[in-house]
Amino acid sequence: MNAKRFVPRICVVLFLCVAFACSVDRAATQTRPSVLAGKWYPSSPAELSREIDGLLDSAARQPSIDNPLVFILPHAGYRYSGAVAAAGYRLMRETAPRPDIIVIIAPSHYGDFSGCSTLAVDYFETPLGPVRVDTRIARDLLDNHGFADKPSLHAPEHAVEIHLPFLQRIYGTRLERDAPILPILTGTVDERDATRIAAVLASVLRSKRAPVIIISTDFTHYGRRFGYLPFAASGMPDFSARMTALDRGAIDPILARTLPAFARYVRNTGITVCGKHPIMIALALPIADAQTKLLAYDTSARITGDYATSVSYASIAIAGALRAADIAAPAPDPDDADVPLTRADKQSLLSIARKNIQAHLSGSGPFRPPADGVTPAMRSKRGLFVTLKVNDELRGCIGTVTGVKSIIDATLDNSFNAAFRDPRFPPLRRDELGLIRIEISVLTEPRPVGKPGDVVVGRDGLIMERGSQRGLLLPQVPVELGWDRNTFLSHTCGKSGLPPDCWRDSRTKIKSFRAIVFGEPSKR
Repeated sequence: MNAKRFVPRICVVLFLCVAFACSVDRAATQTRPSVLAGKWYPSSPAELSREIDGLLDSAARQPSIDNPLVFILPHAGYRYSGAVAAAGYRLMRETAPRPDIIVIIAPSHYGDFSGCSTLAVDYFETPLGPVRVDTRIARDLLDNHGFADKPSLHAPEHAVEIHLPFLQRIYGTRLERDAPILPILTGTVDERDATRIAAVLASVLRSKRAPVIIISTDFTHYGRRFGYLPFAASGMPDFSARMTALDRGAIDPILARTLPAFARYVRNTGITVCGKHPIMIALALPIADAQTKLLAYDTSARITGDYATSVSYASIAIAGALRAADIAAPAPDPDDADVPLTRADKQSLLSIARKNIQAHLSGSGPFRPPADGVTPAMRSKRGLFVTLKVNDELRGCIGTVTGVKSIIDATLDNSFNAAFRDPRFPPLRRDELGLIRIEISVLTEPRPVGKPGDVVVGRDGLIMERGSQRGLLLPQVPVELGWDRNTFLSHTCGKSGLPPDCWRDSRTKIKSFRAIVFGEPSKR
């Protein structure tokens, strides 16, 4: 998203007043007017055309790839992400000259919901003219495939509209006639949802000869105003190196087209990729003979010089043929299968942890959750850590490595221990309760590491053992601190009281584990 704050949500009401105004020369149609003209891009058609043409002409020419299908493109104001977007659009212009539908899948920035929503208006309007919507497919999705009808969320949304002027400069008036768009907003989806939605899209697009799918997303949103400070940079070079490494952890599984690995990285790092759910749908699409290519990458920090607040942008192409065959639901990710918690379970555990801390602060003793609120998954035995943070700084972290207790009991014990018994911190005070953010990490069983090179930052937690000395670091730690693999290994040695290079010593036992990490929303 743009490196500026959004207008308050109360403005949604104002947008609704004009969202479906009839245009002068299409009085019988519904048109979604531009909400970005004069703000995110020029309102003058001539000025807007010059800006986009200049961006396209300046974009580096990419090696041609056959059958480009999916373009992952940023959606900030053109000042910030226009050059990165242009890298994808130039390739689109040169390799996809005659699409018969352009699907734009974007995250919803103005309200959360489950699944997807489309907008069955006749046209979107920009200063460059109207863009036709494929209302037949949009209504089919709304009527027959469980897509939500949420016009109030489409009205102010920038993440679809920002792409339209680029498309208009590439395809011209064809967007009014035989190359309509299909605007889709995503709410919250998990891997199974993403696979189901991908199957629906493959089905409704089966009659199309040359579809193009745009995934609208920015990558990491860094800084206090975004509630995400995974590391503290000492300067622009340090920031650039750490931010690139963090973003590459998300980009690499996209290039490998591995949905479970991407979803796991997002969970483990909390990386603020606003379009993570559209990306998941793209990775679930049934694409034959797929090829992927990273076309461009940049950050607003490099453009503005301000690395205290930054948004990352990437342009990625996925080529191949969209198969019309239905997709079976994905096999459970091995890591998730080992920790079978639902989204509701996770929310319940976070609530129980907070209520338990609150009960101890009030002197009423440990919190006892009602028995009917404890699911079978919560009774399974797993290693579990509870982490407390205040303003993104550690305030307590205590846990158990192996499954000696049930998830529910470990949550109760370790929320108390993290708040009141972490020897590194004084006991939590009552006035701090509203400041803490609670995070829970449910661990898989530790397994021996074959060789240090097998360790993957962002996926693995580490345990170092030699004799009676033992130390552990959770998977999210190296990502938050910007460490590479060797630094992670060395710091885990230090945590165990061993020399930093102990991981090179054959006497040291190295074990890895993975964690399902979930937490309360960031304190803003």
